[in-house]
This record gives sequence, C-alpha cells and structure tokens, in this order.
Amino acid sequence: MVYINIPYHVENDRIDRETVIKEIRALTINEDAKYEAFEAIYNRKPHGVSFDDKGLSEAAQLEAVLKRLGIAYRQSEESER
Repeated sequence: MVYINIPYHVENDRIDRETVIKEIRALTINEDAKYEAFEAIYNRKPHGVSFDDKGLSEAAQLEAVLKRLGIAYRQSEESER
C-alpha cells in the first residue's frame, strides 16, 4: 500500500480552488481518491489518499500535481495520523 500524506497548511488556502479542481479532475485515478485529495488540501481532516500496490502510477500522478501546485506531501506505507 502507498499512502500520500497531504498535511494541511494555511498556505494551501491561497491556492486557487478552481485550479486545484481542474488539475485533480484531469488525473486518471478513482473518484474517491480525487475527493480525498481535495479534502486533504483544504481541510484539516482527512489527511491524505491511500492507493493499493497496483495504484503506484496513480500515486505518482497525484504527487506530480501536488508538486506542480506547490502543495506539501509525503509518501509512506500508511497514514501518519
């Protein structure tokens, strides 16, 4: 399992929500993961997105978007919370 921890930072609120929605919608990951990612960026809970071992490419897609948007994240085997 791969878990992308997306800790909430106040700076995330300065990132345009429409841009984030557009970037996340363009990903070829499941809808639940898209929702969890958006929620983690703008809310204190939940804190990230989990992918099974087959979802490594999906995790990499999400990491690329987070990096491009300047959103902090960490990859781990399980949630850090």
